[in-house]
Amino acid sequence: MLDNPNPKPIYNSAIAVANWLITMNRADPSDLTHLKIQKMLYFAQGWHLAHFDFPLFEDPIEAWKHGPVVRSVYWELKSYSKDDSITELIEGYTLNGFDYEALGTPEMLFFCDKAKDLMLSVWDEYAKQSAWDLVSITHAKDSPWDKVANALPNRMTASENEWGGDYYDLIIPIELMKSYFKKYLPHDN
Repeated sequence: MLDNPNPKPIYNSAIAVANWLITMNRADPSDLTHLKIQKMLYFAQGWHLAHFDFPLFEDPIEAWKHGPVVRSVYWELKSYSKDDSITELIEGYTLNGFDYEALGTPEMLFFCDKAKDLMLSVWDEYAKQSAWDLVSITHAKDSPWDKVANALPNRMTASENEWGGDYYDLIIPIELMKSYFKKYLPHDN
């Protein structure tokens, strides 16, 4: 959790943000599961966009069956079930030719104290809720997930009662998230 001396945009990886959540969970345990990390990444990204007009992390968020998911974090945590509590930090990797090279454990950077305060607020607001409560919130009518997952070309037909799998490869646009979360900001912001 490093501070940036220059107050300009910093783009973290989603893995660095997930590691921050895992570190917070060590100090303030909240049954942080893989599913819950995914939803908290979505809320952190949404509120960051609403407050600062640029993304907290660079990785896209996709509309999957159980809500928003960051694929890079999904692949790193896929060995955990949706209900296993995550306590180990995630290693970052990069592709070098045909091999993956370890990058170490990415840490989240904050470009200012207000950004750090915002993340603490996100933690306080969502960490105590269950993963399934967060799934329900992300599935709300007219939410970014709902608009992408249930857009006419993406929507299942009435006869289908299951998604074809866990995910659809549908990116939730940054601008859609920003406008949605901005609606919930106090008017003085």
